[in-house]
Amino acid sequence: MFDVQKVDFDMKNILARGGIEFLAVFLGIALSLWVDEYQKSKESKELNNQILRRLHDNLEADSTDAIWNSKAHKVASIGSKKVLEWCHNGQPRLDSIDIFISAMAIRTIFINNIEEYNALKASGRMELIKDEELVKALHEYYTEVIYIKASDDNIRNDVNNHFVPFMSNYADFYGKDESKILYESYRIFHLKKSPPISKLKFFASAKQASAEGMSQRYSDIHKKVIKIRKMIRKELKK
Repeated sequence: MFDVQKVDFDMKNILARGGIEFLAVFLGIALSLWVDEYQKSKESKELNNQILRRLHDNLEADSTDAIWNSKAHKVASIGSKKVLEWCHNGQPRLDSIDIFISAMAIRTIFINNIEEYNALKASGRMELIKDEELVKALHEYYTEVIYIKASDDNIRNDVNNHFVPFMSNYADFYGKDESKILYESYRIFHLKKSPPISKLKFFASAKQASAEGMSQRYSDIHKKVIKIRKMIRKELKK
């Protein structure tokens, strides 16, 4: 005799086992996907931290270079001011005038490594940085770096293409002089005759203004680097 209740019970068992097996498969797939996503997120975070650590080290070099350049432009500003005073006094005999005029030819290069920051942006992982102020500070810093490098280029162009050719008419030497040191490594003019006052005053006044500005900008760069490196160290601890 056909047992309807038994068949119904067997069907329920089959469906129950099937449901459990389906749930087990589903949970297994879901767990596998979660583990895979977690691993990728962990790897991305570690790569991000590696870039931040290299960026932290590169910024230390930026800080050192910024200090050096700020002081160089300060020397240029002081030298330009001395030249202006010399011109106002009618260019009297002054043994140190060679050094002051030579300071007007000071130009700098900011040796900055932007590769790590570009790698961080290109990776699309900037969002992994939890501190939004750090992201903002990095963007503002590297934008300013572009500006200060352009300013350095303009100064080098003015010195190389205008001031040095002008001075070639009034100096018979432009090179290293062990007896006259200008901020560690810059070259010295040896005057053979005094340059015309009006033209020299023009160069000196323009140089004093630009050098003061560049000295302050490099000083600001140094301060910003200190702040950003502190923020990066804090981010790496998260």
